[in-house]
Amino acid sequence: MPDVDPKDPRFRPFRAAAYGVHILVSALFSLWIIVNVTGSVSAMTPERPPPAEPDQVMTFKECLDAAQVLWTELETQRETLVRTAPARSVDQEWIRFRNVWLQRVRERESRCALKSRERAELRTVFKRLEEVQNLYTIHAVQYAGEVGGAVEALQAAFDTARRNSAAGRLP
Repeated sequence: MPDVDPKDPRFRPFRAAAYGVHILVSALFSLWIIVNVTGSVSAMTPERPPPAEPDQVMTFKECLDAAQVLWTELETQRETLVRTAPARSVDQEWIRFRNVWLQRVRERESRCALKSRERAELRTVFKRLEEVQNLYTIHAVQYAGEVGGAVEALQAAFDTARRNSAAGRLP
């Protein structure tokens, strides 16, 4: 079989076509990923309603209390999911809770007039509240995907040990 030079000019159109197809497929795949991620993120993030009418704006104390209630709900739900939900489904349960919770946050933000200069502290509270929620979302996904299996295996080991101990199989 004769040696064929890979840079042989006769094959240049085929190489160009192969590169073109590769670039086209890569670009289409990348565009598909971008569209799907963007759609997913927008579906998981409720829109911000317009600012409330002046007669519907809550007082500073009411807004602070509302933020405290939102924080308590967030923390309670995180603890509940980690303690009671099947570990592998924590992320899905969290996302369902997160969407409803974020809608309540957006509604409270619109009624708290966070854009006014006098409410800079409230704006900071709501910003930090959302940052913590984002970190909890990351935690839920990591827990379900990485830690959850180990936690379920540990719980199964405890159950097996207790059953064997109760059955008198262990000293």
